[in-house]
Amino acid sequence: MKSLHSSYSSKLDLAAAACALALLLSPAVGWSTHVPPAPVLVSGEITAAPSSSEIEVDHHTYHIKASSAAHKLALSFSAGQKVDLVLSGAVGDSKSQVVAISAHAEPAQPES
Repeated sequence: MKSLHSSYSSKLDLAAAACALALLLSPAVGWSTHVPPAPVLVSGEITAAPSSSEIEVDHHTYHIKASSAAHKLALSFSAGQKVDLVLSGAVGDSKSQVVAISAHAEPAQPES
């Protein structure tokens, strides 16, 4: 009787180990199909001299995220320049910050 019980116990242990391994190695389906939100882009003219902590574009002030690419480049821009801002969140969100700034590039016009 002992051999039947130990055989059953070892098969159960093996099945439990196989199930645990399968669960650990399976892909996280919820995360593998998750699409991150698209970055928010604001384009316009700088309407006040930027500082390292904020920039005003089309008379709207945007806070610049510390230690970001935008923080490093903010002072290289001046009033009157057209820029593109990449925000960390929605335009109206008070927690949203500028994470990148670049000079606005007009799309190429087709030759006629």
